[in-house]
Formats: sequence, structure tokens, C-alpha cells
Amino acid sequence: AGFDVDDDEDVVTEEEEGYDSEEKDKVEQDRVPLPSPANTIPEDLFEIDRTGEEDDEEEEDETDEDDQQAEDSSSDDDEEESEEEKEDRASKSTGAAWVDEDDVDVSVNLMGTNRLRKLRKSKHEKGATELEGSEFEQRLRHRFEHTTSATARTDWATVPEEPTKKDDDDDFEDDENLLGSSTASLLATSHKHSLPPQILNVVRCQDANRSDPNKSVVQAVNFHPASDPDRPLMLTGGMDKTLRFFLVDGEKNQKIHGIHFPKLPIYSASFMGSTGNVVVSGRRPFFYIYDATAGKLDMVPRISGREEKSLEKHVVSPDGRTIAFLANDGYISLVNAHNKHWIADLKMNGSVRAVTFTPDGDYIIGSGSDGDVYRWDLRSRKCVERFSNEDGTITSSMAASSRHLAVGSESGVVNLYSDRMVNASWNSSSLQQQNRKTPIKSIMNLATSADLVRYNHDGQILAMSSRREKDSMKLLHVPTSTVFSNWPTSKTPLSYVWSMDFSPESRFLAIGNDNGKCLLYKLLHYHD
Repeated sequence: AGFDVDDDEDVVTEEEEGYDSEEKDKVEQDRVPLPSPANTIPEDLFEIDRTGEEDDEEEEDETDEDDQQAEDSSSDDDEEESEEEKEDRASKSTGAAWVDEDDVDVSVNLMGTNRLRKLRKSKHEKGATELEGSEFEQRLRHRFEHTTSATARTDWATVPEEPTKKDDDDDFEDDENLLGSSTASLLATSHKHSLPPQILNVVRCQDANRSDPNKSVVQAVNFHPASDPDRPLMLTGGMDKTLRFFLVDGEKNQKIHGIHFPKLPIYSASFMGSTGNVVVSGRRPFFYIYDATAGKLDMVPRISGREEKSLEKHVVSPDGRTIAFLANDGYISLVNAHNKHWIADLKMNGSVRAVTFTPDGDYIIGSGSDGDVYRWDLRSRKCVERFSNEDGTITSSMAASSRHLAVGSESGVVNLYSDRMVNASWNSSSLQQQNRKTPIKSIMNLATSADLVRYNHDGQILAMSSRREKDSMKLLHVPTSTVFSNWPTSKTPLSYVWSMDFSPESRFLAIGNDNGKCLLYKLLHYHD
């Protein structure tokens, strides 16, 4: 009532339902009500013999008193048994909802197909290839729990337990235990937030730039560090000369803005700290600083004192105050982000290939063709550390966290160094002595050059990828120095990875490839 109904909607014809005239008649015949028993069975069969009912009633009156006494005596026992019956019913309710009796007669040959061979407990298990149904079920269940069940969320099917009532004495004991184990509680809290190794819970979402994909390779992907972790702001840039901004939520990923640079194919684009400014550069002697909040675009024609023909690579400090450009002849040019003026040049031997800032923004680390790693203090602008990378080949990428330094080389080896390499204080004497360091771990899972290395916000994940091989990407669990085995797989549609970045609090991972797509993956550990 009160609604307009369209007669054309939700009208199902007999042809659409698949009925013909004969089937319709058959259905109508089947719907005819069955005859009542009174019409088919003789009436004499419904007559009830009531003889002897009076005698039975007298006997029942005599036994009622005895039954009443027996019920009173056994009432206490029934109360005790009722609790046991409830427990039995509860235990039975937790069993299987349905059991197939034919499973007992099933016999499976594990050597019949390649899929069943993985159910063997060892490679030498060749004699006992015939399994009964129950044993086959147990092995399937065991493999599911160690593969699919390890990554799939099944907590929605868990029945929450009812909280048990505690006495005052129990509360007092709990308070004593809590006060006596403060250290244990802190360790438990840190363990709760620690990332488990080997298995990474990842869910693919809609592409981050699905509303407006790039028309070329996605050269740059970057999240705003101060945006909402649940709906972070992300930018993409590439050779189509367009800078796009998206509000990433994992579902719609709405595009909120875009700006076209007619004379600049974008090679690098980064947010400048928590501000709304973005620095954009490419293979040109000039670069742009775009104020996304005010919609103002400033072009810096060149870096004063430098004659660079290309500023395609740059790195922004965590506070957004300093921009480091990779210049020629082993120079790193520092530019003030506020007034766009040149600050200083940092010099190394060979050419510069990779630069990164420490998370605190006090130091800058660089490396290049000579394979040595340099560390400068931005306050004094002096080199306070230098050591040779263990691999010895040309450095192609670098990343620093609060505890570790990752150095990728063109051989595909990524060396992981301790936090002393990043945050320790060094003097001139130690600089001469410490010219060689031993890495904690050398990761050799990439077959070609390690072009990209990225840490997540807490430094527990290190993402590594190569642009020279398709689907070449690995994620490292940093605390245990082991690579996650379940993702990415051979079926993950990564293609050639050209850019990647973690969102604030690492709830999303964005990956830009050569197809113009920005793949988006949700890391469930940081969502929980």
C-alpha cells in the first residue's frame, strides 16, 4: 500500500519457467488432495473397543499413590542426572552434523594422481598407497588445516564461550598474578602485535586505480603518511604525464583528483611528509611541487649550481623538509622543500644509484656503482659511516627501518644489516676501522636485479621486487629473516612490478605494474 508497482517487473511466464502444457497438467494432478481415511477404510475398523476400561481405571487409581511416592523419592536423583544429560547432549552437539556411511567402503589410491601424492606422509610411503575412507578423511583434514585453514578466516564459525562467573577470591588472586607478572604482561602485549612468520594473511581488493587506470607503466605509487589508515590517500604517476589521487577503502577506491603535466613524463612522485604537497620529477632538468590542498603548482626550473639534465629519481625525508635528488658524478643534491633552494651536495665515489633516509630523518644513506654504503649526518653534513656491501656488485635499491638496513644489488641479492649500521654514532677513528660489515641475512630469492625494497611501518615486512622479470616479488618476515611461503604465488597477477608502497599502519599494500594497474592487497594482520 502506498507504493507504485510496475506490472512488467517480476512477471514469470510459463515458457520462462520451463513448463509445457503436459507438465502443467501433471503438476495440477499431483496437487489433488488425497482421499481421507474414512472414505477408503471400512467404518468398522474405526470402532474402538471400550470394554474393560472401567476395570483399568480402578487399577490405575490404586497405583497412582505408589507412583507418587516413587516420584518423590527419585526427584533428587533426577536433578543430578539432568546435569549429566545436559553435558552428554552438549558433547553430542559438537560432533559432526552429518556422517556418510558409505565412506567406510571407500578405497583411495594415493599414487593414482599427482594431487593425491601430496597426502603422503613421506616420499618413501609407496607400499601403503591404498587408504580407507576414514584414513583418507583424516589426511585431507590435516592438509586443509595446514594450508587453506591457515590463511582463511574461520573465526566467524566459532561459537563464543559464555563468560564464567568468578568469586571475589578469584578476582583477588587474578589481581595478585597481574601485579606479580608485569613483565610477562608487557611481553604478551608485544607478542600480540608481532607478525607470525611463514604465512601471511592477504586478501586482494579492487584495484586502487580502477576508477581511472594509468595509460602506461605505473612508475610511482605513494600513500600519504598522515591520512586515515582505514581510508588512506594514495597517488599514482607514470609515463602518461598524469598524477592521480585516490581515496583507498578496498571497495570503491574513489578518484578524487587528477592533474596533467604536458611536458613531464612522471618517473617519481612523493608526498612531502604530513603536508599536502607533492614533489613530481622525471627525465627533465626541472621539477614540480604541487600543493594539493590549495591546488597550486610551482615549477622549479633547475637546481641552482647544478647542471643536471635529468632529475628522475628523488627521495623525500620523513618530515617533508628535505628533498634528495640523485645527481651525476656521485653527487646527492639536497633541496629545501619550503623555499625550493639548494642546501648542499653530498659526494660519494662512483655514481649514485640508491638513496634513503632513516626513519628519524637525522641521517641519509646512499650507495652506488662502487658497492660501498655511505651514511651522512644531515646536521653536520659529514660522512659518519662507510662500509662495503657484502655482495660487492652495483647497488640498485635501499631501505631503512628503525632496526634494520636493506641493501639490494643488481645480482638480485638483498643484504639485511642490523640497526647499528643505521642509528649508531660514529667518529672518524671508527670510520677508518669499520670498512666492512657482515649482514645478518642475505636474501637470494630474486633471480634478477633487486630494483625495489620497501619496509612497512613497523619494519616487520620487507618487500622486494625486480623490474626485469615477470611476477618477481617476495615478502620477507624480518624478525625471523624468512620469506613468506604462501604469497605471492605463481598465480598472483603481478606482471612486471614497477612501484609499490605500504599504507599507514600497513593495512594495504599497493603494487603498480606495467599494465597501468595498481593492484591493492589487504593485510589482515594489521586490520585485526
